[in-house]
Amino acid sequence: MCSWGGRGGPPSLSHEALRLSHSSEPHQGAPLPGREGRGRGSDRARTGDGKLARGEQKRSEHLKRNSFGKVPVLELDDGTHLIESLASIEYLEELHPDPPLIGSSALERARVRELERIAELGVLRVVAQLMHTTDSPLGLPPMPEVADYFRAALPAALRVLDQRLADGRAFLAGERLSIADCTLAAAFQFARFRKVEIAPARANLARWDRAYRERPSAQSVLIL
Repeated sequence: MCSWGGRGGPPSLSHEALRLSHSSEPHQGAPLPGREGRGRGSDRARTGDGKLARGEQKRSEHLKRNSFGKVPVLELDDGTHLIESLASIEYLEELHPDPPLIGSSALERARVRELERIAELGVLRVVAQLMHTTDSPLGLPPMPEVADYFRAALPAALRVLDQRLADGRAFLAGERLSIADCTLAAAFQFARFRKVEIAPARANLARWDRAYRERPSAQSVLIL
């Protein structure tokens, strides 16, 4: 879960897979914290409110917001919606650029987006597939052979991210929190929620994970 902590920045947004964790979901339709009284303060993040596993995101009320029946959904002041996490994050970044979560220069933005893609495609999505082929909260049948495939695929991205942290940097892209950290934190949170062990021997990732979860803005939303 990505948190804009302090400095009056915008609030936290979770990646879609993290919505399965009831303990870490903001309330459905809740005003985004830190936005009230700031021009677009009534923008709301609709996250499913702990109902994803029961399929309530497929009900007609939510399908009017997002015909794909997925969360999160960012509801804007004019009643329209953004239905993709990265689009919502970039929209909020444009409104509240300080502190930046996607970098300040062209190269910083490229590096952050590169790392975010590695974290999502190589870790978060793999963890989600591994979970759904072993112990799916949606009731999908186990598929051991498919699970073995994703289990074998997981170390590649973890190795790359662990190497990026080998110089002692605080966050994946350097000394400043970015959306890459948010996505990786969602993957680790998702793994904890479903008791999937993903990086026990990666010392740098373990250090990063501990430090990330010690941040005050993370402690109220993550399974610690």
